[in-house]
Amino acid sequence: MPVATVIIPTFDHGPTLLYSVGSALAQTVEDLEIFIIGDGVPAVTREIVAGLMSRDGRVRFFDHPKGPRHGEVYRHEALAEARGEIVCYLSDDDLWTPEHVETMLRLLRDSDFAHTLPVCVDDCGRLFGPLLDLSLPRERRLVLAGRKNASLSSMGHTLEMYRRLPFGWRTTPRGVPTDGYMQQQFLAQPDCRAASCTRPTTVHFMSPARVHWSLEERVAELGRWRQKFAEAQGRAEFNLEVLDSVIRAHVRTMEAVELSPAWRVRESLLRLPVVGRLLRATARAAAASTRQA
Repeated sequence: MPVATVIIPTFDHGPTLLYSVGSALAQTVEDLEIFIIGDGVPAVTREIVAGLMSRDGRVRFFDHPKGPRHGEVYRHEALAEARGEIVCYLSDDDLWTPEHVETMLRLLRDSDFAHTLPVCVDDCGRLFGPLLDLSLPRERRLVLAGRKNASLSSMGHTLEMYRRLPFGWRTTPRGVPTDGYMQQQFLAQPDCRAASCTRPTTVHFMSPARVHWSLEERVAELGRWRQKFAEAQGRAEFNLEVLDSVIRAHVRTMEAVELSPAWRVRESLLRLPVVGRLLRATARAAAASTRQA
């Protein structure tokens, strides 16, 4: 039996699936089932998925005509067949580091819904993303109010909790982010234990920022990032880049509201859990790189 079910919704990105699915297949946890959920895909996507299934029996394809919004109802139908203890999600043009599912399994031992650190990449290659800590009641309220949410590729939950929800995946109202709408369903349940992780294990390549990119450009970008994640040194560099972006964002916030002088800003940075976790993760990755060398 698989320990995790991976849901990968897809519409028209085609070749990017080779990279997103590839990052799911390269996890340190191998006991996976990978459900690719087609929402009106073109013929080229079917050919790519057929190749993926022929190479790895863990991949299944659910082919559907184009549904409302992002075909959320198809995800619900697929989860009726899920066998994993936990469910993880991956956008068809995003990537995971090899430790993502392993990290989610640890998080969901004592929680029902969880996410790793959401990391986005803009069209210039700069990293950014919301800092979200669902252990804080205020942060949970912000998600419920639609003011914050984790990216689809960074979120996961237990299958048991999903089956206790009143609805599950369903067509999202217009103007509301699909992923945030689903997260609100979990967090609206008083008995849902939520956890946040400061470890960066996903990269979200925002499609709206790349609307004028060719498919070849998008595939080339994913290829560069896949190579980075394939090497311990590359993952260590990624952690440092995320650390840099977190510190800069925090400093800008502190300066904007004029909370404290510079020395207090530095002290507060050292107390940020995300900073400590990233420093430790970077040290581990650097040590692994040294051993490999």
